[in-house]
Amino acid sequence: MRVRGRGIALATAGAALAVMLAGCGSGESEHEAAGGGSGAPEPERGEGEGAPGKGAGAGSGGRADVRAALTAAARKTGEQNSYRTLQSGEPGAGRSEMVFQKSPSASVIKAWNTPSKANPSGFTQVISLGGKTYIHTDDVPGKSWYTMDDTADTADTADTADAGGDKGSGGPRAAGYVPEFAGALAASPSTRRVGEERVGGRAADHYRGTVVMDELAAYTGPAIDRRVRDGYVASSRQQGMKSVVIDLWVGKDGLVLKSREAGRGPMGTELLVEEYSDFGAVPPITAPAADTVATWKEFVDGLSQRS
Repeated sequence: MRVRGRGIALATAGAALAVMLAGCGSGESEHEAAGGGSGAPEPERGEGEGAPGKGAGAGSGGRADVRAALTAAARKTGEQNSYRTLQSGEPGAGRSEMVFQKSPSASVIKAWNTPSKANPSGFTQVISLGGKTYIHTDDVPGKSWYTMDDTADTADTADTADAGGDKGSGGPRAAGYVPEFAGALAASPSTRRVGEERVGGRAADHYRGTVVMDELAAYTGPAIDRRVRDGYVASSRQQGMKSVVIDLWVGKDGLVLKSREAGRGPMGTELLVEEYSDFGAVPPITAPAADTVATWKEFVDGLSQRS
């Protein structure tokens, strides 16, 4: 399941419960120019964006340098042991805050979405640590969380906070989409350096390109891992998406500071923005206190009593 647009759906076994963890729009993005073409529209101006073409090529050294800069940024960002990601979409579509930790493997996802019958508050929090997933709940008296692990009766669980999402990157959802977006831009012949801008008060090089899925599928160079490429293309095609406009901001230290994906889908304009910060400086991720955590069975029983 590709986790963009509406976000991560956490499906729990044996219960009709789907909690949206990272709502960022509705549906998947597909770029088609007016008149049925396959071109992608220029995205709206965001924080720190300059005019298209401003500084393009200035100090970039050409296509090879752009590819090298993006490839190096993806690699360096991926080497970081921890960082924080803020994810958003169209105004009013929800947002999420995610903390990723590589070793020991752990993540925290907090999301604010439209309230629903399954989730009246619209808030969801998930902690993944030590092979267990802890989900915040108000459905078990005296408890604040319930847990699932490898021994739980969750054989048909579709996605957990760490396992869910686009499998192209092979990483946990909280790691964001840096491998997909940076790799796709590095592989795209349309990608250029827009100029130098500021993101979160930091100087950054802004890159932009239109990624055409048919072109990316045929790419065999070193800019993007084949598994990442195949997963990204397959999930895009599954949603009927032909191309996307991707913007990426790389800080002077070589770390990705922000990404933006925009396009038109069946539900209209789609947008996904991720902002990355606190590299190596996020607080340690810890499990909830044991006396606040319900078992899977206690959670299911709590749902039954509520209904």
